[in-house]
Amino acid sequence: MLPKLTNLFSALPLITRNTSAESLGIPFNVTAIATVNNSSRLECWTLLSIPKSGAGAVSYDIGNFEGGFVGILPARTYKENTITHAPAVQFTIALSGLIHIRTPYSGLADHLNEAWIQGGKYGFVIAADTKASGSIKGHVTEFPSDEPTWLAQFPTLGNAIPQHVVLHEGPCGQVDLINL
Repeated sequence: MLPKLTNLFSALPLITRNTSAESLGIPFNVTAIATVNNSSRLECWTLLSIPKSGAGAVSYDIGNFEGGFVGILPARTYKENTITHAPAVQFTIALSGLIHIRTPYSGLADHLNEAWIQGGKYGFVIAADTKASGSIKGHVTEFPSDEPTWLAQFPTLGNAIPQHVVLHEGPCGQVDLINL
């Protein structure tokens, strides 16, 4: 019996190696606030970053950053429909809490103008609707959680927008993020 178990366990590294993100080509999809026709709108982007495996982890190169910070927003923070723009092209990761984003002037159907971003592993967003990008009509962001929302924000070096492909208009859905 023991030799058969040894053979089984010796095959596990091969199974793991063949199911890595690199071999499967798992894309890094992220909800983006983009600028289209001078208005902010939600899109689901696939970042053109090839996943790399190492030490059991999958890593994606998402560029260089400057001036990263952590923000803590009080529970139930509302901006009363205040239109804003991203101060810089930046990645935001909701560590906890909830982000509600609306793009009321995008020209898209209502269901494509709203994103609910839950803190945790799917709490990744990129805001690229800066005034410098041409966005005149921005977005509304609220934090309606009953607990504080913790955000880690990483402005890109030189306001660089990462290379990407637009997967579809509107925010990424669960099916777009499921393998991440």
